[in-house]
Amino acid sequence: MKKFLSLTVLLLLACVSPESKAKRVLDRGLTDASPIIRVSAAKSLMELGDTRGNEVLKEMAVDGEPDMQVTALNALYEAGQTELDPVIISLCNSPSTQVREAAYRIAASSDAQEARTILLQGVDDEYTRVREVAYSGLARLEEMDALLQGLRDPEPQVRIAVARTLGKLGAEGMSEFIRDELKRFQPDLWGRGIKALAELGDTTAVPLLMRLLQEGTEELRVDAAEALLILNDESGVPVLLRSLRSKDPFVRIRTVEVLKRHDVPSSYDVLKVATVDEYINVAVKAVEALAKHDAENQRKHFVELMDSSNVLLRISAAAAYLRI
Repeated sequence: MKKFLSLTVLLLLACVSPESKAKRVLDRGLTDASPIIRVSAAKSLMELGDTRGNEVLKEMAVDGEPDMQVTALNALYEAGQTELDPVIISLCNSPSTQVREAAYRIAASSDAQEARTILLQGVDDEYTRVREVAYSGLARLEEMDALLQGLRDPEPQVRIAVARTLGKLGAEGMSEFIRDELKRFQPDLWGRGIKALAELGDTTAVPLLMRLLQEGTEELRVDAAEALLILNDESGVPVLLRSLRSKDPFVRIRTVEVLKRHDVPSSYDVLKVATVDEYINVAVKAVEALAKHDAENQRKHFVELMDSSNVLLRISAAAAYLRI
């Protein structure tokens, strides 16, 4: 009798479709004891159009500790939240600089009338990253006077971000402005600047980028490779493939984020290996990159990952499968 029951259970499990299994993984994640797991499941559900995800994330943004508020707000932003509701508006005034930054990201992507007032307030915020986000939102609203003010911000990263934005809006001389900024600080801080030059289509930066591929720090080589990709130059792809195998997990996560933003077919096999990286953030981002660029061919792999011992990896694989 026991053998019969065991066989029946095995047969029933075998009959469960991958889609049903994926949905069950996300449903269980939504009620998990771990807040991080709940955020991951809620974000995935929100991206799939399930309103439960949005509700859970907003509750956590209101009731959590600052670290959890940031995590929930970032998940809302990444899942496409643009509604500027009272929760987001109130958190733009949080005493926590990180919470304000996360809330401002949503405000910067909103078309609501209140967004303009909030963003204009943000350019005077004490926290550099809030000011940077606020200027990016004002660019969407084409608030040119405010943007020009940003070129005089005390922080170089803000000035570079604003110059990049103005250049993309058609302002002249912004590549030269960025180049002047790069001369003022050390090469290990150049990543933001060289990518800004690439986004402005400045091909005169290519010799510098090629040199940085050879001489830069690991992080800067990754940034140079991405800048080249922005310019439709794949010279840095071998560097990215090597960086995805770096001993430094932060270099690996930086690389996998680049490969999520840019479709590099030659990276698919290496990304597949990275989906079982010992550093879970690398593994999850690798799944997301494959889901974005090669989902159909990774269907079987996503199903296999739903049996991972790590809950976060199971959730990312389930979400990836359901998006196909």
